[in-house]
Amino acid sequence: MVIKNVVGEMNPYANKKVDSKRAAEQAKVQENSNNSGQSADRVVLSSEARLRGAALQTANETPDVRREKVDRLKQQVKDGTYQPDVKKAAANLIRDDLDLLL
Repeated sequence: MVIKNVVGEMNPYANKKVDSKRAAEQAKVQENSNNSGQSADRVVLSSEARLRGAALQTANETPDVRREKVDRLKQQVKDGTYQPDVKKAAANLIRDDLDLLL
């Protein structure tokens, strides 16, 4: 049994081709930055990265605990009047499990 290309390209000559292309691109970038007088470094984010960044920023700006709701629920538990919606809790658990599977 022969197994080929398990990790990727193993040909050292192919790596040289990539290195020469990369060197040519870097030379072009350097030439453009010398001509324009500005740095050629730039970052381009995908739409998914921008979305994740916005979600992280929103999460960081949101308080961790809704104090009023927690206090109200604590008081209900203490008084013995807390009645959770069992069907809603079960549905949420099933939904979360399905999200993990898909």
